[in-house]
Amino acid sequence: MPKDRELVLVSLLQEATRIANEADDITDAGLPVIKAVCAATGWDAGHLCLPDPRDRRVFVSTDIWYEVEPGSFAGLRAASTGFRFTYGGGVVGQAATTGRPVWIPAVAEDRNFVRARLAGALEGVGAAIAFPVIARGVTAAVLEFFTREPAAPDARLLEIMADVGIQLGRVADRMAATQAVRFGAERMERILDSCVEAFVAMDEGGMITGWNAAAEKVFGLSKEEAIGRRLADTIVPPRFREAHHLGIGRFLTTGEKRVLDNRIEISAWHANGYEFPVELAVWAVPDPMQGWSFNAFVHDITDRKRTEDALRAAYEHEREAVSRLRELDVAKSDFVATVSHEFRTPLTNVIGHLEVLASGDAGELNPAQTRMLQVIGRNSDRLRALIEDLLTISKVEAGVFDLELVTTDLTEVLVAAHAAVEARASRRDHRLELAIAPRLGTIDADPEQLRRALVNLLVNAVNFTPDGGLIELTAKLDGADVVIKVRDTGVGIDPAEQGQLFTRFFRGTFAVREAVQGAGLGLAITKTIVEGHGGEVAVDSVVGAGTTFTVRIPRERPLWL
Repeated sequence: MPKDRELVLVSLLQEATRIANEADDITDAGLPVIKAVCAATGWDAGHLCLPDPRDRRVFVSTDIWYEVEPGSFAGLRAASTGFRFTYGGGVVGQAATTGRPVWIPAVAEDRNFVRARLAGALEGVGAAIAFPVIARGVTAAVLEFFTREPAAPDARLLEIMADVGIQLGRVADRMAATQAVRFGAERMERILDSCVEAFVAMDEGGMITGWNAAAEKVFGLSKEEAIGRRLADTIVPPRFREAHHLGIGRFLTTGEKRVLDNRIEISAWHANGYEFPVELAVWAVPDPMQGWSFNAFVHDITDRKRTEDALRAAYEHEREAVSRLRELDVAKSDFVATVSHEFRTPLTNVIGHLEVLASGDAGELNPAQTRMLQVIGRNSDRLRALIEDLLTISKVEAGVFDLELVTTDLTEVLVAAHAAVEARASRRDHRLELAIAPRLGTIDADPEQLRRALVNLLVNAVNFTPDGGLIELTAKLDGADVVIKVRDTGVGIDPAEQGQLFTRFFRGTFAVREAVQGAGLGLAITKTIVEGHGGEVAVDSVVGAGTTFTVRIPRERPLWL
């Protein structure tokens, strides 16, 4: 190769390199490079093909054309307009697919020149050469050149043109990188705009640089109004602005962080001139060119604060109500205890005088007087039992109800409880049966209180069993426990009410409707007594088929009693 031609080709490569370094887009570099190639090689025309934006597997001709003699390739240029080169199709498609130059020495004789079938395409065309521009491993463009006369392939020229393609590939790389950055920025902006939290960014000088759609709603300022304004004067309440400036200055000079990288609750400033509570998360990002960038997500917590305040107020109100109820409960308990004590003394005198009258010591009584005294006596006993129950409940509430556990003959307790209810059952024509297993033995118990608990269960059975019914009191050993049962054939208990049976002052629907005597304290006291012995009481009942109360008590005193 002549030395001067080598210099021309080297100069071409240098010129292509210069153009590539100065261009930001391959379309900007395309025409100058085509002109330089034509000038250095003597080729008569050239143009640029790029991928179709809708389908990058297809290449299309652009309007970037150069003809040494304008109009000399008018037919080819017209045929190329709108032509689509698929991968592998035609000289352009082959270069794009293989990533290597394609040289057609004589266009008129080569079937691979697919535009030849279009009218006027071959007019004045001798040879064709296509050079791919490779960027990031794929073909980013194809440069196509033409001569008026056929031309044989030139190895050195192909080598130089491959280097030119590499230089243009650098332009395509930069363009792709720029597009990626632009796309990333646009994508981030779209993400931030769709974010439900307000996003605000500030540069090192304190000016607002970022402001999404949520920030517009939160602060009452449009993006156009906010960008470029001083952040401290825009969203920081006046009373905090000096502290804001001091904090930024401290971070820039010492790196000390107090608010950065934390999520805090603070007040913000609205464009309408009022403060409102927000949750703030701030972080700083260094920028080698522009210094620090401060970014923040801001969440308006006005509604949450209102809810918290309402809950706090409701809690305080409820606490005051509970405190008042406790005071009233204490007052009620004190009142019940006082009244019960005041009732006990005169009632004791009444019962004593009744016993004197009934014994005949005050004079002989006729049958009518005897019957009347018996009625008065029974009602006095009822009143005395009610007073004892009220006093017991008062002691339980005051925490001074104590059992005196001693070694107790359980059979004696059961017989005594049976005897205490026998007369009452007889008046209702009930069969009151007692079945005690042999060798029941002794247990650690308070005999008087245990008898009281069993009497309560038996009286309950008498009250809720129709006349002529059966009531059974049974006891047996079960391992280390004694199991006592009170079973009746009465009306039964509604399942919906069984869970409330042992509640103080509870009276079931049947008791209220039929005016059954009682204050609703017996079962509550029974439960207290049984649990005081370390035991438990349970109920099993079917409406219309009777009820069974089961008391289970350990024979020996539990360690925790």
